[in-house]
Amino acid sequence: MKIKKRILPAVLLSLFAGAGATSVNAQQFSSVVVFGDSLSDDGYFRPVLSALGLPPSLVATLGRFTTSPGPVWSELVSNYYGVTPAASNAGGLIFAQGGARVALPSSSTPAGAAQRPVTTQLGEYLAGNSGKADPNGLFAIWAGANDIFQTLGGVAAGVIDPSQVSGIIQTAAVAEIGVVGALKQAGAKYIIVLGLPDIGATPAFASLGPANAAAATQSAAGYNTALFTGLKSAGLRVIPIDMFTFFSEIRANPSQYGFTNVTTPVCQPFPPFSTSSDAFFCPPSAQSPSNGSQTYAFADGVHPTTASHALIAAFVESMITAPAEYSLLAETPLRTRAAFNRTIYEGLASSSTNSIGRWTAWASYDGGKFDIDASQGLAGLSSTNKTTTVGTAARISEAATLGIAVGQAKNDASFGSNNGGFRTTENAFALYGKFDYWGFYGTGILSIANITYQNVQRNIVLGPTMRTATSNPKGSNSAAYFDLGYDFKIDRFRIGPVVSVSSQNVTVNAFDESNAMSSDLHISQQDKNSQVWSVGLHAEADFGGWTPWVRISADKEKKDDPRFVTASPLSLVSGNEYDIPAYNADSSFTSYSLGVRGTVMQQVGLSLAYYAVNSRQGIKDDGVTAMVSYKF
Repeated sequence: MKIKKRILPAVLLSLFAGAGATSVNAQQFSSVVVFGDSLSDDGYFRPVLSALGLPPSLVATLGRFTTSPGPVWSELVSNYYGVTPAASNAGGLIFAQGGARVALPSSSTPAGAAQRPVTTQLGEYLAGNSGKADPNGLFAIWAGANDIFQTLGGVAAGVIDPSQVSGIIQTAAVAEIGVVGALKQAGAKYIIVLGLPDIGATPAFASLGPANAAAATQSAAGYNTALFTGLKSAGLRVIPIDMFTFFSEIRANPSQYGFTNVTTPVCQPFPPFSTSSDAFFCPPSAQSPSNGSQTYAFADGVHPTTASHALIAAFVESMITAPAEYSLLAETPLRTRAAFNRTIYEGLASSSTNSIGRWTAWASYDGGKFDIDASQGLAGLSSTNKTTTVGTAARISEAATLGIAVGQAKNDASFGSNNGGFRTTENAFALYGKFDYWGFYGTGILSIANITYQNVQRNIVLGPTMRTATSNPKGSNSAAYFDLGYDFKIDRFRIGPVVSVSSQNVTVNAFDESNAMSSDLHISQQDKNSQVWSVGLHAEADFGGWTPWVRISADKEKKDDPRFVTASPLSLVSGNEYDIPAYNADSSFTSYSLGVRGTVMQQVGLSLAYYAVNSRQGIKDDGVTAMVSYKF
């Protein structure tokens, strides 16, 4: 007895050694770095405005190429990922400069201002970071529009032969591919590349007549094709944004996105600084109508309004959050399988007390909650699990019991922030067994299951409208559970250490979304492997046929390497794929369960148990298990 009293406290202390939680997914990206032209510039030319003698209060609202004082998309995306946006010459990471071309000097750069094509912007960033790109940062490039503007302008002025246009556009696209390659070489992993919208549909080019508009449209489409197919051919994985299709969809149904006008600029002359529509000089006093920043698509002939920039940002963000959300499709089966194992464990506990050679039939139910808090880039998850299992087992010897079981688990899950959700139905089959000999005991459960995902919906909020992408993928889960323990007997009490390992291999088959137009994605097959090792204590007491029990353990997920979900926009025939980090929970946590089991009448057994997972940051995981058995 003295030895036991010394051993048990030591075991209890060892259970919790190193079981603290580790923060994960606290911030999806450590920085947001943007290269490009006026479509992304958030104030690089503010010093020029100050030099013009404008009041500081006005300078603070101007400086962007949009309806002031609204933000541009690069600022909104930066804020979304928890990064304070600022121009690179104001201490920030938005290097974009109005008028910039991809690699060539620009004729639209103001006199005296630095020539900073995108290639130069990249050089500035790398020079300030010892030649390295932040491997956990989010990068973005949106360029090429000025190459088209100035090339077509050269054709109109007679200084560029029309036969040269395609080659110039191709060269600019190749230069942008080179920028992406340099970023990758420097260590960047996550790079957004935005394609050009239909430039021919902008007010500036539409006003030049059908021929000029068609030339601009063809140039933008050619640039996009060269850019995305070139990236694909070079093996450069980026987050591709199909702005051409996206803005075409907005023009086709503007009222759905809150627009009353997609052909006329909002900005009016702002004398003496501008004598025509100019988004760079567009304070509220120069906007007509007064609500045009929210109801018109264009600030001037080519630049988006505040509302348009908000749509761009939301579209970009949705392309990044989608794969992260879909990673949760592989998380919920881990919990339903754990529930399936709990139902079998209760049935097995009842079966192992039957007479040798006799059969026990049982039915069990497990109901629980599995919730994930929202974090950067993830809206969170709320789900309910319901598992029903029936099985039978025979006690084949004094020490051994063997059985089979079938079960069905249903999960009803919702993404946070009304982002959609999904349901699953999992049909499982298991072989299981238990031995109990001289205080030692062990359990083994081998199971397989097919998974059907139903009503999978992903909501994309774009201004006043919401697109819903739908899909119905399938999957599977193969699993194994083993534990080994020893009980010290103290009068009617049994207490002792127990170790276990639970292994699962979840596969979610590849699938295509539908009904969300340019937001639709192809999601490649994803695999989630889990191997949880646990060490803990089990204690129970015998009170005349009823046995209350408790089990507590420290758990460690051994398969905690980063996982990624691969996606590609269905609207891009080039099939560019990109990888986004999947949700990854804390690898160290604790769990406990407690319950009571016993018999009513001679042959009928009952049990009721509660379980919970603790110390897993941002997760709620608990529920109850109930079982009834009949001994033949």
